[in-house]
This record gives sequence, C-alpha cells and structure tokens, in this order.
Amino acid sequence: MHQKHQINFFYQFTSIPSKESDTLLITRVPQKKVSNEKRIRTILKVLMIVIFLTAVSLALITIISRNIFNSLNKIEKSSSQLAEGKLDKPITNDISAARQNEFSTIMHSLEKMRCELIEMQASKNRFMMGISHDLRTPVAVIKGYSEAIMDGVISDKDEIQKSMELIEQKTSQLEEMIDTLLNYMKLNNFEIKEQLVKKSISRLIIDFSKYAEVTAKIFKRNVHTNIDLPEYIEVPFNEQLIQRSFENLLSNAIRYTKENDLIEIKAYTKALTDSNFIILEIKDTGYGVAKKDLDYIFDLFYRGTNSRQEEGMGIGLAVVKNIMDTHGWQISVESQKKKGSCFTIKIPY
Repeated sequence: MHQKHQINFFYQFTSIPSKESDTLLITRVPQKKVSNEKRIRTILKVLMIVIFLTAVSLALITIISRNIFNSLNKIEKSSSQLAEGKLDKPITNDISAARQNEFSTIMHSLEKMRCELIEMQASKNRFMMGISHDLRTPVAVIKGYSEAIMDGVISDKDEIQKSMELIEQKTSQLEEMIDTLLNYMKLNNFEIKEQLVKKSISRLIIDFSKYAEVTAKIFKRNVHTNIDLPEYIEVPFNEQLIQRSFENLLSNAIRYTKENDLIEIKAYTKALTDSNFIILEIKDTGYGVAKKDLDYIFDLFYRGTNSRQEEGMGIGLAVVKNIMDTHGWQISVESQKKKGSCFTIKIPY
C-alpha cells in the first residue's frame, strides 16, 4: 500500500465470519484535504471578527462613559446652581423621551426642587411682608397717639381718655396678633401626630353641625345641614385642633356672607380609588373668592381681594391647611365671585 493512499484515504477493516472461511472487508473512504491557505483564511476571518467586536465594544464603552461624564457634569453644575441660590435659570434636560434614564430623572428632580425653592422664597417674602404690614398698623396708631399726648397736641381730658382707650384697643389687637402668630409657629407636625387619638369622627361632625346651626342663626344666616354618616366610623385625630379648623371654616362662611344668605354643611361617605373617605362640605352663597386668589388661599399671610379690608393676619386658612396635612386629610376649595365658596375636606378611614 502506497503512502499517498494512506494520506488521501481512510481505511476501515471489517471481519465477516462464515462457515467456510473468515472474510475481511476493507472499506476505503476519501479523506478531505484542507490546504494551509484555507486554514489561514479561516483564522484571519476569526481574528477580524474578534477585532471588530472589540472595536464596537470600545466605542460603546466610550460613548456610555462620555454620556455618564456629561450627565454627572450637568448634575454637578445644577447642584452648584441651587446651592448658590441661583434660581432664575431653569434646569433643562435635553435628553429625548426615548433615552430617559436615572440621570435624567435626577435632573427632573433638581428642576422640581428649584421650583419648590422659588415658591418657598416667595412664601418667605409674603411672610415677612405680612408680618411687617399687619404689625406695623397697630404700632403706628399706638405711637401716634402716644406722641400726640406727650407733645400736648391732645390736651383735652376727654380726648386724652378716648386716645388712651384707642391705644389700649390697639395694644390688645397687637397682643392677639402676636399670640396668633406664636400659636401657628408652635404647630409642629411631629408633636401633633403623637397626640392623635382614635375617636368617632362621625360624632364630632354631628356636634359641629349642631354648633353651626346655633352660631349661624345668631348672625342671621340660614343654615342647612345634611349629615349622613354611620356613627361607628373612627379615625385618629386631635379633637381640639380639628374643632378649631371646622370653626374657622364656619367663621369664614359667616364673615363673607350677608344676612339671610345660605350656609350648607354636608357630610357623607364615598369610595374613591381603593380607599373610603368621609366627605365634609362647608358651602356658602357669599361673596366668593376671585380666581386669582384661589391658588394662594391657604398660604400664610395671604388675604384675598374680599378680605383686605378685614382685620386679621391671613393665618386662619394656613392653620387649617397645616392641621389637615398633619392628619393626612385633604382640603380643597371651589369658588366663584358673587356665587359663594365650597370648602371640601376628605377624611380617609
């Protein structure tokens, strides 16, 4: 057997036994020959694929790293902007909706924080303006009449007596304003939450409606109550603060209505989404609230168009909102000029 035959073929030997003699079957299968050139081509193709995939991976890593760096750089600049109090420039996010990621979410959060800081700053300015305006008025009266008496401008005994009575009146008003402000500042949410006791909210609302009927009649207002609540509903609340809130809303309804105007108090249960609520509505047919005032009606020291001539500091509704938020309740208002207002409280149970 020649050598090249051995290289070019595979040989298989098979023994076939028989009665006469054993037979040996030899099978020859051609062997495919792979040239060196073909092997080299195959290796080069594999190397090219590996190099291509490596290049693509490096490119992707570079792009991702650059995007991460740029995003972190934007976040750092935006954070510095907020830290330095530069709130006039919006924090923009130029990433398309299809490419939103964790970094764009952070940018949205920073922009939301910027807007909240602007609102807090505006609220602080209103707070300072409210204090300076409301406290300056009685102080100016007290100072003016005191100087007039000391300088002899007011010398008549009866005039001095009237002036002293006015000074005493303004002093009491100033003292009441300061007490109101201090009481508001003492409304600490954490302390209030520790004082919440689970009681019958139905009973409290029923008692309030009876109080409203008696009080409103004294001021010659027509009152209609419709309380449709089961007595077993109990929720945690601070009774003193909630009574104060309800009475404040009733007081506003009386103040901004005329004689024989209607005040309605309704309470009922309602299922919203996956929770049950008690809905309390205090509605009147009074002056109403201007549309431009509605967004600020619960802000501290904000007084709407109808209340600017009224005595007070614009704290009442801010206190009510603070108490509602602390209890996890919701309060909202709907109003139209010359058609009245409706304050709605949602109490989850």
